[in-house]
Amino acid sequence: MPRITGANIAEHVAAQEAAVVEAAQRLFAQRGVAAVSLGDIAAEVGLGRTSLYRYFPTKGHILQVWFDREMDPLLARSQEVVDELGPTAAGLRAWLDVQLDFVTDEAHGALVDASAAAPELSPEIVAHFGQRHRELYATLGPVLRAGGARTPEEARVRALLVAGLVRSSADLVAGGVPAAVVREELHRAGTAVAGLT
Repeated sequence: MPRITGANIAEHVAAQEAAVVEAAQRLFAQRGVAAVSLGDIAAEVGLGRTSLYRYFPTKGHILQVWFDREMDPLLARSQEVVDELGPTAAGLRAWLDVQLDFVTDEAHGALVDASAAAPELSPEIVAHFGQRHRELYATLGPVLRAGGARTPEEARVRALLVAGLVRSSADLVAGGVPAAVVREELHRAGTAVAGLT
């Protein structure tokens, strides 16, 4: 019987999952996702390959847990700023700042690169990523309604347009445009899209 390293089984499982995700992150950064096998990850953690399958049947499942570990605090912070500042232009600007800081962070870039290079993302995992993004955009709901979005479809369109502005802004920062300039224009354009001008 394998030795339990936590105070209880739940702690042991959480610690093993964390170790696997951290090992996968290191190996993916060193060699690229395609060049890393589940056996490589298991060896890095000190698990047998069959033991690893109990936690993660594919590299896609590892990416999903990595994604959720980044998304959970982002969702919480996004909701916090809207709750703190209300459905106002200031609330939207704070929300945009949270998103831009997140998408320009090196750790997020590593996750995006790893996900793009993963050949085995199942439809369920892709759907999970999409659902988590919809949860994120839903934190904008009160702001978009305050800006005049009258229907769920109109709010969805505005949320996706705002998300596109954030992604484009991240690309501009990565391309060398000063972050302060990008942030100011993101605030201006996002406020207009949200209908808060």
